[in-house]
Amino acid sequence: MDNIDGTIRALREDIARLGMLRTRLQNLYAQRDELAAREAELAEIAENEADDVRRLEGRSLARYFYSLTGSLDERLSREAAEAREAAVRHDAVESQLTDVEDAIESAEAELRRLSGCEQRYEAALERRAAEMKAAGAPGAGRLVELERREAELERRRKEIDEALAAGKAAESMALGVVDSLSSASTWGVVDMFSDSFFTDMIKYGHIDEAQSSIEALQRQLRRFGTELRDVGETGRGLNIEIDGFLTFADYFFDSFFVDMAVNSRIEQAAREADAVLARIHGALSSLEAMRSDTEAEARRVDAEYERVLTAGI
Repeated sequence: MDNIDGTIRALREDIARLGMLRTRLQNLYAQRDELAAREAELAEIAENEADDVRRLEGRSLARYFYSLTGSLDERLSREAAEAREAAVRHDAVESQLTDVEDAIESAEAELRRLSGCEQRYEAALERRAAEMKAAGAPGAGRLVELERREAELERRRKEIDEALAAGKAAESMALGVVDSLSSASTWGVVDMFSDSFFTDMIKYGHIDEAQSSIEALQRQLRRFGTELRDVGETGRGLNIEIDGFLTFADYFFDSFFVDMAVNSRIEQAAREADAVLARIHGALSSLEAMRSDTEAEARRVDAEYERVLTAGI
């Protein structure tokens, strides 16, 4: 019996993982479709913006017109800024799409590895019940019920643990974003009252760092949202869209008012990052409570399982 019990426990873990993967893949397929459509849309926008820049840099009528009006440099700077922003937004979505595609490939491979475990699990349960009945133990049916409940709780526990791990990773990344934005904001204030190229470089270094951190955070928030949906949470409100953190403004528009606009975007992003961090904390608290409840129920089921197993009642 010890051998069959060990087999059942191992297969229970496989069953839990199988259920998680099926739910996860449904979510990931939906995300892939959404991101693929968005990536195609942004790719077209980015290409159009790049074409605008090329026209102004080439021998176009638009270049001739703006040259006559004396506003070519200003117009070219504006178009280049828009092209840069469009490229950044496209690259961020493309990165998320690649991340989701990688997750799908990994989940599908693991799903193939677990193929047939449900049949093996049911066969092992039937064998266990048959052994108990042959031994005259009237609790065989109840033992099978308890085993199935343990399998459900095992799956739940794994889902919560993976969601907690993803959430804590997102929390760490969000804290890094807040730090980067705080540094960028501090140097942005200094930069408003300074013409120093060195100050510009420090400020935009922090903005670049924040942009990179935010793109990584977006990917992690998407993973966290997937894990929350696995658990049964909606995952809503966790995905933040980033439109700012572009390092073009001072190099094309050297004015106090543009500095003010850039700093305003930094401050807005900092507020959004704080709000995201608060939502992450709330989700983690809910997950911790769910983990505690699941553990308590698992202990009750385990205790009853042992009573049935040893007493046959």
